[in-house]
Amino acid sequence: MLVPSIYLTHMNPAVWRNPERFDPTRFLDWKSNPYEFLPFGGGVRRCIGLAFALFEMKRVLRRIVARANLRLAPGFRPRLVRRGVTFAVSEGMPLILESRAA
Repeated sequence: MLVPSIYLTHMNPAVWRNPERFDPTRFLDWKSNPYEFLPFGGGVRRCIGLAFALFEMKRVLRRIVARANLRLAPGFRPRLVRRGVTFAVSEGMPLILESRAA
């Protein structure tokens, strides 16, 4: 069985600048490559909901980011757990949502 390592792909400094740093802004001026960003699998077995999920995420995140600032909760130390062929944060990712000044 051959399975791509999503974790190793996302930690590759040849693909991602500062891969160990949490930096959502890295996606602002970036065009997705199916071999660099694999949240929905790849190739012919790609998730059928890919297009709708990306559309929905863009709409929701655009509204949140336009109205608020997000930051990681102080003192939070993520613990990674394996979920199938991917890794996730075991207890979720606590964020602090701060309203932007008008």
